[in-house]
Amino acid sequence: MEGRKQILNMDKNFKRRMDSNIEKSYYKDFISENEWQVSSQLNSLNNINFTIKKFQEKYEYLKLSDKLEESFMVDSDPFLFIINDHIIPIDTHKKMIESFEKIIPNVEVRRLISTYANKKFLRQSYLQFFSEHPEISEYQLKNIKSTYKINYLNDGSIKLVATHISDLDIKNSNTIKQYKSYGIRATIIFTANNLPIMKYSYFLK
Repeated sequence: MEGRKQILNMDKNFKRRMDSNIEKSYYKDFISENEWQVSSQLNSLNNINFTIKKFQEKYEYLKLSDKLEESFMVDSDPFLFIINDHIIPIDTHKKMIESFEKIIPNVEVRRLISTYANKKFLRQSYLQFFSEHPEISEYQLKNIKSTYKINYLNDGSIKLVATHISDLDIKNSNTIKQYKSYGIRATIIFTANNLPIMKYSYFLK
């Protein structure tokens, strides 16, 4: 019996180390927060209001169903979910959803998170970024990663930070390489009695 406890403790310690290593591998490229710039174009009042309205309509629709958003946890590129410092292990879609439901027991909160924590939430910022930096089309995207970090704040609000980063490699050997990586981030805070607060940011280096 004592031996079994030791094995279980070893398994837990190993999992903690693995989770820590996974998180570090996703964050090592953008630990420095001062590299991120707020996008004035994306953060225009019209754009923010349009985005919030669009996603809130989707959330209201999901509230009438028993489903999560269809794009939730199905990103084609590597992705990671961190909820209140709990990493959801990368596994089959079914097992990841089960882990998500254990961490978030409230059904309405699940639907709210699923509405925003998916690739659609970053789509507008992605398109805007590439329209402002058309030279990026000369590069090949490599080591693409997306991270969705969700936290409950002290006042009961929920904060979601969706981040997409990629290395850049030149397609043509005749092209002078100006950049090596870029990142796009959308941050939103859901409060109990007010509309969500939202901000877009990016880096290019």
